[in-house]
Amino acid sequence: MSRVNQKLGKIESVYIKRLWCIGLLATLCLVLLLMRLFYIQWFKHDLYTTEVNRQRSVSIALDTGRGTILDRNFIPLTGQERQAVAVIIPQVLEGNPNTLSKIEKITEINSADMLEQLSTKNQPLVIPIDVEVNWEERHGLNRMGVFIVDKEFRYKDSPMLAHVVGYTHEIDHRGLTGLEKALDEYLYSMGSKALNIIVDGKKRLLPGEGIGILKQPGLSQHVKLTIDYQVQKIIEEIMDQQNREGAIIVSNVQTGEILGMSSRPNFNPNEITAHINSQGDELYNRATQMAFPPGSIFKIVIAAEALRQNKLDFNETFFCKGFEQVGESIIRCTSYNQGGHGEIKFEDAFAKSCNSVFIQMGQRLGAGNIIEMAKQLGLNEKVGIGLEETQGNLPLGDGLLGPVIGNISIGQGEIEVTPLQINQMTQIIANSGVKKPLFIVDEIIDDQYGTIEAVKRQHAPESTVIDQEITMELQNMMAMVMAEGTGGRSNELRYDTAGKTGTAQARNRGEDQLHAWFTGYYPLNTPQYAITVLIENGGSGGAVAVPIFREILEEMLLVGY
Repeated sequence: MSRVNQKLGKIESVYIKRLWCIGLLATLCLVLLLMRLFYIQWFKHDLYTTEVNRQRSVSIALDTGRGTILDRNFIPLTGQERQAVAVIIPQVLEGNPNTLSKIEKITEINSADMLEQLSTKNQPLVIPIDVEVNWEERHGLNRMGVFIVDKEFRYKDSPMLAHVVGYTHEIDHRGLTGLEKALDEYLYSMGSKALNIIVDGKKRLLPGEGIGILKQPGLSQHVKLTIDYQVQKIIEEIMDQQNREGAIIVSNVQTGEILGMSSRPNFNPNEITAHINSQGDELYNRATQMAFPPGSIFKIVIAAEALRQNKLDFNETFFCKGFEQVGESIIRCTSYNQGGHGEIKFEDAFAKSCNSVFIQMGQRLGAGNIIEMAKQLGLNEKVGIGLEETQGNLPLGDGLLGPVIGNISIGQGEIEVTPLQINQMTQIIANSGVKKPLFIVDEIIDDQYGTIEAVKRQHAPESTVIDQEITMELQNMMAMVMAEGTGGRSNELRYDTAGKTGTAQARNRGEDQLHAWFTGYYPLNTPQYAITVLIENGGSGGAVAVPIFREILEEMLLVGY
């Protein structure tokens, strides 16, 4: 019996130990559960509250959450458009003709069209309105599930500086092109503002629940440019009035600041899909992203290399018979129909853009030396202002052999440049050989316009790229272009400006074209502004680009430049 009792006692002891273990484990689990609940309640309360509300709410973005891009005088170039919009919950119209009638009145959209739009959406419909809706009417519409709020639009339909600013993704508002892309890390940090509407599981408005404007936290960072709104307005209006395609750049010779940059044709950043699907190239910035043959603008490079090699005697007389034969090619001069310029000195040949003299000089200099001078003056490399650029093209290797010297001497053949590169080259000459790198972004600023980061200080320092003696002679020849040569249509400004015209032959989509070029600076003796004009398929540089240069300068002087 005692053995049986002992055995039962052992079994009982085992059970008791197991019960204790189970109890301890259960207690531990309960403690951990309570700790977890405490953690969620106290430390994760805001997070889970936000998540729950998100599932029960609909947000309508009232802005893009991006910083503003401003000109040098803090005039905004983005976020200028604000318009009242009607935010309509689709379910409020079900069996409610009275509400539909009121919405039709303020949106000026007929009922059938509105119902068609709403039938394809599970989200609220946002419709711009142009009629005035007073506070009492707004309050009544709110009760019906229609909310009138002010919405900020990032871009106008025909915005200024469109190609430089670029555009953003329609949904996530990240920068896709232009400065919107290049400076996305700064501009995307603001935090967006939204209309928040509480709904039930079927997206129906919950009466009496919260409706309000929510602002996400973020940094207030904006971008200030070197662009001058007045200058930009001038160059864009001139191109639009004349219905021209091409590019214009205005820069400050002394500082390297870009005051204006225009590209045409323009585009509407609110209709990007249509532009992407079009057959045109209106989305490309012709000032930076497209390269063109420079034509006689390139004669500046020839003259610079001739001076460097000391192969230019201003007393020497050349002879122009109206054409030059290089190998089997016949290259005409502008004077071909008049039988040539006859005897002519180099300065006059530069002023009158005589092809014959420059081909003769190019043969003396050698193609390789000319190309090296072009590189020295910044061609065939990106200027580096933060925008997407093409580096253009200069012939190399076999492209320098044989009769190609004829085309190289007059800026044709394989030579391609951007208007931005030409403006930088012009600035170097106006600055007596000193290169002050062009730039367009000045600084990152806060809401009070205080400096967060001075971007301009990050650019390469100025440097001397060509001897002052050479540039002095180039300046004299460019002044002669205006006073006595192809720049004569600058009228009364001809004696206070310097520049070079160009008429470049090109082929685009199987069509022969003549691009009109002019690049120059003002005033003559103390240069302040470099202006480069390219009119695509415009014809003669002297006849077309020079008058545009003159008009730009006249308008700038009227506003205080």
